[in-house]
Amino acid sequence: SAQLFFNAKDLNRRISEEVFPYYRCQSCGLIYLNPIPKNLGDFYREDYYELPNSIEEHDEKARNLQQWKIDLVNQFAKKGKLLEIGPAYGLFSHLAKQSGFDVTAIEMDARCCEYLRDIVGINVVNDMDTSAALSRLPKFDVIVFWQVLEHLVDPMTVLDLAAEHLLPGGVLIFDTPNPNAFQFRVLGKYWTHIDAPRHVTLIPIELVSERLKTAGLQPELITSSDRSANGFNGFGWAFSFKNFFASEILGSIVHLFGRVLAKLLIPIERTGWRGSTYTVVFRRPKI
Repeated sequence: SAQLFFNAKDLNRRISEEVFPYYRCQSCGLIYLNPIPKNLGDFYREDYYELPNSIEEHDEKARNLQQWKIDLVNQFAKKGKLLEIGPAYGLFSHLAKQSGFDVTAIEMDARCCEYLRDIVGINVVNDMDTSAALSRLPKFDVIVFWQVLEHLVDPMTVLDLAAEHLLPGGVLIFDTPNPNAFQFRVLGKYWTHIDAPRHVTLIPIELVSERLKTAGLQPELITSSDRSANGFNGFGWAFSFKNFFASEILGSIVHLFGRVLAKLLIPIERTGWRGSTYTVVFRRPKI
């Protein structure tokens, strides 16, 4: 059974004044938006993706922002076929290609897909239905999705399909907002990582782990205090506070306060599964 947990507005982008109801499953802890807007695509406007002006700018941005991701992947896999689900314009995919992986991507935004094909130079499937797109693809050595699972209308189906599409010894890697986060307990529906209605679900790590183990995968890393979580801790406080103010001046002041607060809260947020996101690595055993 599920109960109404909170009603949230689109505080991050303020595209509409609609109220979006989120429910929480009493047995598994899953938090989900219901109903999902039929016009969900309207909440991803063109400015949601700011395409780089050149491949040089793209390369610099990728190395500054995403290098830790390819470093993480290389701890568990050095080569092979890699699928990124939801790459946007492909900062990580670019690094993965440079690292020697044969990269394929599934992306819903047509403009990003054109950029991925023509500029980044990778194979890309343009499809709003991630499950359908994934079911048509072959198996991979690595499947990744960074801050994507929460956007999917069928995340558990995608997890199951991703597990099925791993070659023996292959790894599944992703990060996603953490419903056990300290910030969420404090800020509730005002937490910027709710990102209503674009974030359709918040999935507890326990539920993810159980699902992937049932699919035959074995955990190799589960953490809420890695580079991703630590960065999103500061982001979460800063932008959650900024969203309370329409004034740019006041917003900038409280944004700075949020960054300072995040530093003070490091002893709390980097221990005990309290980080704003969690990252997992699961592997399909070799035959």
